[in-house]
Amino acid sequence: MLIKNSFTQTVSNYMNRHVPKLTDQHTILDAVKIFRKDKIWILPVMDEQNLFVGALTPSAIFKALSENASIDEPILPYIIKNTITVYETDDLTEVRSFLLEKQVGQAVVLSADNRVSGVLDTKNIIQAYKTRSDTYGYSLESLFQHMQTGILALDYKGRILVANHAAESMCNIKRDYSIGHHFSEIFPDLIEFKSDNPQMTDIPLQRITIDHKKLLVKYKSLSRESKYWGGIILISDLTDYEEIAKELEITKRLERTLQTVLNTTNDAYIVIDQTGKIDMINEAAMDFTKKPKQQLLGRSVKLAIPEIHLEEALNDDFQGEKLEAMIIEKRKCLVQKTPIFKDHQRVGTIAKIIYKDLNKWKSVIKTLTDLEKEVSFYRGELSLIGGTPFDLDDIITQDPELKKLKHFARQSASGFSNVLLLGESGTGKELFARGIHNASHRTGKFIKVNCAAIPEELWESEFFGYADGAFTGAKKGGKPGKFELAHNGTLFLDEIGDMPLLMQVKLLRVLQEKEFERVGGNETINVNVRIIAATNKNLTEMVAKNEFREDLFYRLNVIVLNIPPLRERAHDIPLLAKSITKKLCHLMGLGNVHLSKTVLMALSMYQWPGNVRELENAVERALNAIESDVLEIEHLPEYIQKQKINQSSEPPALKKTNVEQVSISDFYKLNMDNAEKDTITFALNQTNGNRTAAAKLLGISRSQFYKKLRKLDIL
Repeated sequence: MLIKNSFTQTVSNYMNRHVPKLTDQHTILDAVKIFRKDKIWILPVMDEQNLFVGALTPSAIFKALSENASIDEPILPYIIKNTITVYETDDLTEVRSFLLEKQVGQAVVLSADNRVSGVLDTKNIIQAYKTRSDTYGYSLESLFQHMQTGILALDYKGRILVANHAAESMCNIKRDYSIGHHFSEIFPDLIEFKSDNPQMTDIPLQRITIDHKKLLVKYKSLSRESKYWGGIILISDLTDYEEIAKELEITKRLERTLQTVLNTTNDAYIVIDQTGKIDMINEAAMDFTKKPKQQLLGRSVKLAIPEIHLEEALNDDFQGEKLEAMIIEKRKCLVQKTPIFKDHQRVGTIAKIIYKDLNKWKSVIKTLTDLEKEVSFYRGELSLIGGTPFDLDDIITQDPELKKLKHFARQSASGFSNVLLLGESGTGKELFARGIHNASHRTGKFIKVNCAAIPEELWESEFFGYADGAFTGAKKGGKPGKFELAHNGTLFLDEIGDMPLLMQVKLLRVLQEKEFERVGGNETINVNVRIIAATNKNLTEMVAKNEFREDLFYRLNVIVLNIPPLRERAHDIPLLAKSITKKLCHLMGLGNVHLSKTVLMALSMYQWPGNVRELENAVERALNAIESDVLEIEHLPEYIQKQKINQSSEPPALKKTNVEQVSISDFYKLNMDNAEKDTITFALNQTNGNRTAAAKLLGISRSQFYKKLRKLDIL
């Protein structure tokens, strides 16, 4: 706790107080001069009362100039109102986490009365953490020298770097003599190791005699990311530790052995000591009780698992073993209680809980059957993984805008221009990419790369491949990268917004020159690849924040398809729900399952923030809960049921109809005689009061809609 609390600095300790300030009357030229002179990245802007109103950044100046603003023009239109601000008294560690979360490198610092005190940037934070690092270093050095255990720190060749006072005393050495010498000069009997061994392991305890002193010496290797870089020799008096070490090791070995045996069984085991506290528990017992280990170990069994009554086996009148049938946490089980004796004294009790039966194996068999059906299904669904061509017409929709988007995608498919797919997660960007590729008649493959899933150190080798012997562990003969695999085909860069800036530069070079070299190779490889990129991020904003290269953005931003979210094409929901149900029923072996009209209404009302992917998950979850061939409202996830109730969308008259599929317009037409008011109210709720959109949703003209509003007194 001493070290942890030794660095409690606030923003005021490290912020830059000498920061020029602007008013909304300053010009762009004034700001440029200050930025050039003071080399800062943010300027606070004050009002007439000297209160903070916003800030100006170089990117804002750049935006102004790119919009052909005059340098003599006031800065007022370009002031950033929602500037990140912190207070002088804020904890610096929390502020650092806050800036990382907001992905900014600087913030304006305010006083308690909201006046500008200064600016905090990355350089200030680095200086603060250097101070903390120095503090930690001094504290660790003091701790190191005052430890009673002797310590020698070694480099990777076994040379002594540091020796504390205890080591000098125990080994009878002087620091000036020991530093820089090999450890074997002090411990000639210690097991030698080779300095070039990349997998250096620890050396167990050894007895060493130095000047008639009997010592216990242990070597601990130090490594990071599988790279050995040194070690530490720990030295202790044999008289203090010999017996303790033996007893402790034996105890730990027996405990590990017992715990391993218990964890290999399917039954739950609980061991209590003579006071009734839980002393040991296996993984099956934690699974049975639905409680983690920290909530069980050391606690009274009466409080942790009161239903088991295990403490009764501690009584002297409890003889032999006892097997009982119980219901614990609504689960049927058999509990066998056995006392534990030592020297004829009762020292504890062990309980064996048998709760896993043949139902488990039935579920395994069902899982295997489902897997077989899944394999059969996906053999027929190879269109999504490059087998049978996936056509753009396979994207299900009756939305006019999405139909236009599909038509435009098919028109542009035969070209060579790069395509940028924009849209929220789950809207089907990959389906569009595959459809464009298969409509392009390109002879090469469709290769997908998830830019958010590649570790930074593997980017180059993944994209460009590597040559034979490029690095340790490289595959013999080398390996082609994604560009080579996609030659004469399409390279789909999913989540392009997560690509590191350094990799963006290299990608841009390949797009411009259409050639590259493998990692570790010198042969130039020419490729003909069409790029289709996709993202759910706002690349324009990322370019403005210097988080995405502008030149790469314009290289990709040739053919742009902005795929609408599912909530903007509610008419597609019944069609998609029916298609998804049919697909999943085939996969799960359920036969034909129909969706009730109330289910379709509830699905149509929901906003679907996760889009089609969320719709598929909701239908799959519902299908796992049905017991007939009709999927009803109670089978849907609870959050969808709740929003249906809250919207009050279903008039009683709807329950009398026998229509199997109900869209919003069908609902209106079928119930116009006895539920017009409820239907129109529902449509207005769905469109947030937009009457034109509500009329379109109901399938009637605006004039008809307004007549009914007046007739039903809804105005």
